[in-house]
Formats: sequence, C-alpha cells, structure tokens
Amino acid sequence: MGKRGQRKVATAGPSALGGTPTQVLIVDDDLDLCEALGDLLEHEGYRVHAVGQGAEAIQQAKHVMYGAVLLDLRLPDLDGQAVLKALTELDPTLPVIVLTGFPTTENTVRSLVKGAFACLTKPYNPDVVKATLRRAVAVKRLAVKAERVESALSESEERFRSLVESATDAIVVADDKGHIVSWNNAAQSLFAYSADEVIGKPLTMLMPLRYREAHQRGLERVSATGESRVIGKTVELHGLRRDGAEFPLELSLATWKTKGGTFYSGIIRDITERKRAEEALRESQDRFRQLAENIREVFWMTDPQKDRMLYVSPAYEEIWGRATDSLYESPRSWLDAIHTGDRARVLDAALTKQVAGDYDEEYRVVRPDGTIRWIHDRAFPIHDESGTIYRIAGIAEDITERKQAQAALRDAYQKTKTILASLPGAILIVNDQQEVVYANSLAEHYFGSPPPSLVGRSVFDILPLSESRRFTLSANLRSPMSDRAKHLPEGEFEIQKRVYWYRLFPVTLGTGGRRQTGLVIQDITEQKLLQDQLIQAEKLASLGTLVSGMAHEINNPVQGILGMAELILQEHDPVIIREYAQDIVRCAQHTATVVRDFVSYARPASSGGEDDVCLSERLAEAVKMIRLGPDFGHVEVVTEFQAAPPVCARRGEIDQVFLNLISNAVQAMRGSGRLTLATRRLGDTVAVQISDTGGGIPKVHLTRMFDPFFTTKAPGRGTGLGLSLVYKIVTKYGGTISVDSEEGKGTTFTIRFPTGEHHKEEFHEIAQATGGERENGTRSAG
Repeated sequence: MGKRGQRKVATAGPSALGGTPTQVLIVDDDLDLCEALGDLLEHEGYRVHAVGQGAEAIQQAKHVMYGAVLLDLRLPDLDGQAVLKALTELDPTLPVIVLTGFPTTENTVRSLVKGAFACLTKPYNPDVVKATLRRAVAVKRLAVKAERVESALSESEERFRSLVESATDAIVVADDKGHIVSWNNAAQSLFAYSADEVIGKPLTMLMPLRYREAHQRGLERVSATGESRVIGKTVELHGLRRDGAEFPLELSLATWKTKGGTFYSGIIRDITERKRAEEALRESQDRFRQLAENIREVFWMTDPQKDRMLYVSPAYEEIWGRATDSLYESPRSWLDAIHTGDRARVLDAALTKQVAGDYDEEYRVVRPDGTIRWIHDRAFPIHDESGTIYRIAGIAEDITERKQAQAALRDAYQKTKTILASLPGAILIVNDQQEVVYANSLAEHYFGSPPPSLVGRSVFDILPLSESRRFTLSANLRSPMSDRAKHLPEGEFEIQKRVYWYRLFPVTLGTGGRRQTGLVIQDITEQKLLQDQLIQAEKLASLGTLVSGMAHEINNPVQGILGMAELILQEHDPVIIREYAQDIVRCAQHTATVVRDFVSYARPASSGGEDDVCLSERLAEAVKMIRLGPDFGHVEVVTEFQAAPPVCARRGEIDQVFLNLISNAVQAMRGSGRLTLATRRLGDTVAVQISDTGGGIPKVHLTRMFDPFFTTKAPGRGTGLGLSLVYKIVTKYGGTISVDSEEGKGTTFTIRFPTGEHHKEEFHEIAQATGGERENGTRSAG
C-alpha cells in the first residue's frame, strides 16, 4: 500500500462480469486497519478503494460499481446502520459485510435485517474475511447475471408482443385442449371478438360447424401420436366472424412444447379479396376463351422456347381453310399456306419476332380451293418476372375486303383526279389552316405554277386579293358551310388584267371526318367585259329620261346669260356692268356643274382600283342626278345619315347601285311621295336603306326581283337588268341586299356592306396568321 488512505489497483485476481478485477470498497476511519485489509485483498486480486467517512462511501457507490463493501458501523460522520441502508437502497444486489469491534446480538440482527450480507468481528480472521468476501462477490455476480437475463427476457417478450400486436395477420395461440391463450389486434379486427371475449374459450367458436368435428379429432391425434396433417403447412379454410358470417382464410399452423404443455400457434390471413380476384380471373379467362372462339379474328399463342403452339382459335379453319391440328404438330405449318411471294419475308419476320416481339405483317394466303385471302398478322411478347419472353400471343385478321376496298378507292381516286383535271376551271381544296391540300392541272395555267408546288402553300399566296377580298375569303373559309346551302360564298379577283370568279363549296372527308373547303375558279374576263357593257347600256338607256331635265336645267341659266349680256351692251355704268358680269359667271358655273354631273354618269365604269367610298355622299350625289329627270316631280327627299365608316369599293359601281334603286323608287311614286335615304353602322357593317311610298311590289314578284331581264315596268320602260346588276355589284363586295314591300304602302331596299375599317383590322390578323402578306405575281385591286 502506498500513502495512508489511498489504494493501488491490483492487476490480477477475481474479475467482474466485464473481465476487469472486482472492486471492493472499505469504509473505516481506522487507517491502519484499512491499509492492512487493503493489502490483504489486493494480494487476492481485488481492486480496493478505502474511505474513512459514511458520506464519502455513499457518494462513491453512486458512481462506481463495487463487487462488495466492507463497512465499519462506527464512523465519525454517520451511523453505520444509516450508511448500510443507503448502500442497499442504491444497489439491492450489493453485498455489504459489516465489520464491528463491538459485536452484539442487537447490532448483528439489525445489520442483517437491513440487508447486510454478513457480520465479522474485529480483530478479523483473514481467512474468514477472504472466504466471506469470495461468497459475497459470487452472490453479486449471480445477481447481476440474473438481472441481465431477466432484462433480456423481458425485452425479448416485449419485442415478441409488439411484433404480434403490430402484425397485419391474425395470430392466435391455443393450448393442447384447443383453448385460446393469446389473441392479437389483427385477430380482433378479423373475427370481431375482443381478447376478453375469447381468452380461455375453445377455438371452435371461430370455425364453421362443418370443421369442428375434424378439428377435435386432430387435437386428439396430435395428443396421442404427435402426428398432424396440417402443422407446418399452409391450408385454405373458412372462418366464422362474431356476426356468423363466413369468410375464406389462409392458415399457417405451428406447435411447440414447454414444461407447461403443448401449444399451437396459427397465423391467419383473410383471403377474401384474393379469392374474388381469382374468381374474376377465371371468369375473364372463360370470357376470353369464349370471345376467341366466336370472333372472326384468329387468336394464337406460342411457347417460343419449345417452339410449340399453345392455342389457336377456331376462326383459323374458316380463314385459312385448313384444320388446326397441324398447327399443334408443327407451329410453322401455317407458313405453308402463305403465297410464295410473301413467304421468305414473313418467315424472316416470324423468326425475328421471337427476339424483338414486334411482328406485324400483311401477307397473302392461298386456300386449298385456290382462292387468295389477305391476312394482317401481329404479335406481342409476354414476359415473365425476369423479363424473359416466355409466351408470344398474336391476332391474325382477314383483311381481304379491306384490301379490295383500298383498291377500289385507289381506282376511284384516279378517276376523280382525271375528272377534276378535265373540268373547265381550276380546283383548289383548302384545309382549316387555309393551306392548299389539292390543286388540279388547270391551276398551272391560271397561276403559273405546276400543281405540286401549290400544295402546302397558303391560299392567299396563290390568290392575290385586296384587303377586303382577303378578309371576305378568310371569313368564308373559317365559317362552316352546309352541303345543302342555297347560296354558296363567291367572289372575284384580278391577276395580270384577267378577271377570275370563284365559288366555295364544302368538302367532307368520310363520315364524321374533318371538313375542308373547295374553290372552283373560272376566268370570266370576257363575261366581265360584257357585264360592264350591260351596265353602260343601262346607263345610256336612262339618258333619254335625263336629257329633257338637263335641257331645262341648262336653258334657264343660258337665258339668264343672254339677257345679262344684252343689258351689258346697253349699260355704261362700270359698277352695274360688273354686277351683270357676276350674274353671268354664276349662271355659267351652274351650267358647267350640270354638264359635269351628266358626263360623269354617262362615262363608262372605270377599271381602276377600289377606294374608300362614303355611302352618304354617294346617295346625295345620286339624288342630285335623279332630280334632273322628268319623273322626279314633287317627291320629298328625307335623309337620315348617321356617322358611318367608308366601304372599300369602286365609286362608279356604288353610284350605279344607288342610281338604279333611287330611280326605281322615284318612278314608283309617280311624281309625289316621300323618298327616305338612311345610313347607319350595324356592328361590322354599314347599312343603307332606300324607302319610297309608292304602290309597292306584289308578293309573287319579290322572289324574282334580282333575276336578269325580269321587270314589272311597261314594255319599253326598262331592260330588266337594273336590279340584277345591283345584286351582282353588292355581293361582289361581300354585301347583302334585301327588299321589304307592302302593296299600297311602299318598298324598302336594305343593303349591308362590310366596312373598310373592319377589313383592315381583320386583314392585319389574317396576315399575322398566314405569315404576313406575300406577293405572288401581279397584285391587283381585285
């Protein structure tokens, strides 16, 4: 021992459970005794720690695991019995050996009652101390080992209990009498019994009646012979819930023996959904087989590893004209019927499909009667869990009728193409993107490009229309047309001084297919010249009625000029002469205006371009001209002009429309009545109304008003072309004209033109949608 009160650590001797020397605590204020006892114990291989006070001993026991304590009952700070109590409370398994120099029965009993392992008397016998300490350390070691085993067992039981309670399958344990001893939460959910309701009850309460007798015999057989037919196996049975409902279950049964007897454990799983799925699968397979045996297509399946046909539906015999038996003998015998020209290609594809699984072929089959059938055969692989192709299934379809229909369609297409090429007009088919998808050969002559180059181009690249015409055509292409429409959209355009007329017609690709729009285009240059000549003739026909009125308008100012000139010859006063000269100038200006208006009306229509035309202004000018005629009389003119945007048109043609309609209205009123001229804006259009209070038009004539050469006037009073020309001019600019008349009250003609302003806005949108305005050849005003 070194310094007094301190101990050296021994390096050998009795060891604790962890393999290190056992530690011993000496509690005594006699330092000599502590040193002597410490040397003795260290020599025995213990690790010794000595303290002289009770408080210090208690503190050491809190932090160090000692194998035993040697305690003197007489300490300077605390009563030894109190220290003994504190040490045993800290560690009930800690053996405390009491050392006392005053051995009394009372001290010994009190110490042993309070938990002392033994009581030794001072002066001590070293052999007794060593023997007692060895027993104490051994008891401590056993106590620690027992505590650890108990803890491990408790943890194991807790883990097992948690596992059982958290299991999704029901776990039921029964004794050798078949009475339930353990019941987890899943079992409670499955059978709807709580643990209190089933513990100690027989397992038969969970079984349908038909199983109970066999269950009892099984228990007796296991008890007598140890032999079981179901232990260690998984069986499918039925369970019985609390409400009496049966359900299918899967049972895994095990058994074990203990000193307490034999026990059985069952893991139970509800397989209701699995049974439903299996039943659905069986029904699906039955339906599939029935379907395969009744459909016209041939369903087949092969095993590629064994090169064996597994199934082929009966339709094979009908299509191939051969029995199915040969296919099961030789899966490739179906190739024997394939037309010689197809066999090599199909055989190569059939071999390739076993690797790639992408077999899809059309081929011809020669039936035993010599007839040929077209077959569309396609296959797909079926993989196992490892991804290996273990089956190949396919469907073979007789497509002979489809092939015949395709051939007939190609023939019809060629005939249609020939007919379209021979038509006396260009044909364009336009899709919903306003792109040309078909053009016949005459388009080459009209538009200077071979037909293939027109396909895929915008129709607006091919037809150089004005902004207003482009808008009108675009609107017509986007609007759905009925196959039975009475009036299909039409229009005109001009290319390199040639005038073309077009009409739209609906094109439907198949039943319920995508609709497209066709344009038939004809060169009407010569017809247009004749039409202009008719318009001019219509103008000249009315000159006779205007000449007398113009003569009256000119005669009055001419007489005034003559009279003023005679007075000037006789007058010498310069001031008066100046006044007469000013009157002559005014009369001459009036005469010039009358002549200019007459010449403007009589001049042939210009072939120039379109411009913005103010309809209110042209109505006023037309009335001024009609006033010169002899039929105007005392007609009252009422104007209701509202602010309205201009329309894009040729001014001469608009004048012709208004002159015809106003002249007819004046003639209908026979010199007296009210002529009402009105303009207003209606949405994207400008509306013009010309109303009279004449005798009206009979209803039987209203439907023929715009027919060429139809007139209600007396012979020699009209050509019958006026309203026909009005209709052509109005519709040419995308407008509409209608008439409302009542006999005895009057007639109203209503014209609606799309506004030039709207054209410009829509044209900007169209130009953006079609890639902007692109020039193709000479751009005309259209």
